[in-house]
Amino acid sequence: MINIDAGEPERIAPHLNLEPAVFRQRYVEESQQGQMIVNTIPCHFLADSKCTIYEHRFAECREFPHLHKPGFNKHLFMYFMHYARCPIIFNVIEQLKEDLYFVKP
Repeated sequence: MINIDAGEPERIAPHLNLEPAVFRQRYVEESQQGQMIVNTIPCHFLADSKCTIYEHRFAECREFPHLHKPGFNKHLFMYFMHYARCPIIFNVIEQLKEDLYFVKP
């Protein structure tokens, strides 16, 4: 789930040659908590494990995988769930394995 900040549809839509209202209609929904989120998993803008709007990506994507935020360890299941799909998570976990001298049993 990718949370979207209020101004992001207006910022990103022009780069897709869309009006913000059309962008919202195609790509955004409201979560049960009232937050705007991307309406599909994986994201519409992910192709071949790459972001197709990388230069204009959402703020949440810029900070992903949020390992610098307090409480990141409460979301470990999500990291492992996306390990094979997301190159960022894959690379972070592989680096952690190396740093921690992980050895297969």
